[in-house]
Amino acid sequence: MTAAPPPAPSLAPPPAQRRRRGPVAHTVHRLGRHALLYLVWFWAVVLPFFVVFSLVLARIHGELDAAVVLYSRQGAIWFPFAYAITVVAAYQRVHVAAGMTRRTFARATLVVAAGTGLAYAAVLTALAALERELHHAVGWGWRVADAVLADEGSPAGLLLTELTLTFVVAQVSGLLVGVVYQRVGGWWGTLALPLTVGPIPLVLALLGGFADVPAGRDSWAAAAPWLLGCVLVITLAAVAYAAVTARTVVRPATP
Repeated sequence: MTAAPPPAPSLAPPPAQRRRRGPVAHTVHRLGRHALLYLVWFWAVVLPFFVVFSLVLARIHGELDAAVVLYSRQGAIWFPFAYAITVVAAYQRVHVAAGMTRRTFARATLVVAAGTGLAYAAVLTALAALERELHHAVGWGWRVADAVLADEGSPAGLLLTELTLTFVVAQVSGLLVGVVYQRVGGWWGTLALPLTVGPIPLVLALLGGFADVPAGRDSWAAAAPWLLGCVLVITLAAVAYAAVTARTVVRPATP
């Protein structure tokens, strides 16, 4: 009888090592869970209101041909904007105290801003598509009464792109507002609001066109210059946020 050979050593890293994340990934995971939880609460509160509002309008007018749910875009801009400000105020000091750098904090928060901005846009686009199908099922029309760039005749995907740019710039601008207040204090932070909040109206203006020159909404080619302009604004705001974050002195909390 011969003894069984010992098992070959495994080349896989131990479980604890496999689960270890870098500082950026760790922060993205932690902040991303909170941001998505707030997203769920936002739509859980907002959606029933728009359902009831649509039923009331249909009852009054006998039919409904407007994309009512798209009126929620303002809420989906300013609620995550406010949350982004609190992220900087609440987590930057904790992040540095835990031994991580301000640079990794800036990178992680920008990744979360982009991801949750896309998530808000995907939810609203899906709700708009569902509303359109329900209207058609009962013989009603469906039109985007408050169109910024995309309307009911725009190419597929243009509404999602427009909403993604809008919601991402709102969150990046919120981060910028928060870190500027941390960097220069209350008075100068308030005076800087036209610059820190400015990317939001600028992106909305680009999506809506300037003066007598409307943004092209009938094709991707016509919309491309305006979309690229929005990407440039978001990039500049993100670079400004990262630069200010890297130069912000994180002071200990005072009782």
